[in-house]
Amino acid sequence: MRYSWTIELQDLRLGYGDTVILENITATLPAGCISVILGASGGGKSTLLRHIIGLARPFSGKILLGGKDLFSLPGKEFRLLRRRMGVLFQDGALLGALTVGENVGLPLTEHTDLPPSLVREVVLHKLALVGLADFADHYPSELSGGMRKRAGLARALVTDPPILLCDEPTSGLDPVSAAQMDDLLLDMKCRFPGMTIVSVSHDMASVRNIADHVLVLHKKNIVYAGGLSGLEESADPYLRRFLDRKAPRYSFGDDPRLTLSEETQKIMHQALDSRLERG
Repeated sequence: MRYSWTIELQDLRLGYGDTVILENITATLPAGCISVILGASGGGKSTLLRHIIGLARPFSGKILLGGKDLFSLPGKEFRLLRRRMGVLFQDGALLGALTVGENVGLPLTEHTDLPPSLVREVVLHKLALVGLADFADHYPSELSGGMRKRAGLARALVTDPPILLCDEPTSGLDPVSAAQMDDLLLDMKCRFPGMTIVSVSHDMASVRNIADHVLVLHKKNIVYAGGLSGLEESADPYLRRFLDRKAPRYSFGDDPRLTLSEETQKIMHQALDSRLERG
């Protein structure tokens, strides 16, 4: 890794159309560390990641990557900076018509003039890092979900990026595959010292495995930014519910729809039985 990039978020206000998703977002994601953006579903985690990648423009505020204000750069510099980021999308985002090796090598074939033999060498190296060197000539449909995510990770790493961004890397995986993905991210941190890794997650087991730094989003704001130990020791009620996996109790009051009359149930069951008997 040739250099390390800190990610600085300065007074960001983010959203889509007229809807504000996050505001007053100021934080630093330190270079050379694994930072996890944590929060409930729909809390703005992926929105923040999309803006860091440069896929959406903030309503206001700045995103600095290695000291460069992403959205103030001229078009060519903006595109070049974005190409220096590796992205692992939630579902792997592999192209079904290409082999795994062709998918992994796509950033090199699209943006460089490297000869195919050299691209192949780099691709096999990156696939070996994630345990998939023997699957370079397979198609994505021939891989399991966990393998597709690992292939997506290999593609994200193929250019040796200073920043690696991961959107829910353990989502949809069984516990063993999720632990394997955690181990791979920790291994990448060791193999590429200085690479800044940012992972979006709501998987507390994964957070506890990999996080050096944690950013917790809630109600459009940051409610915690700091080390994992400080998060674990927090007495904040929301953070404790999140950490201890305790849902708030809901009261539905006297809503009459909570009760279904016996007559309605009888009619429904008779209709179902009649339908089933008719085949």
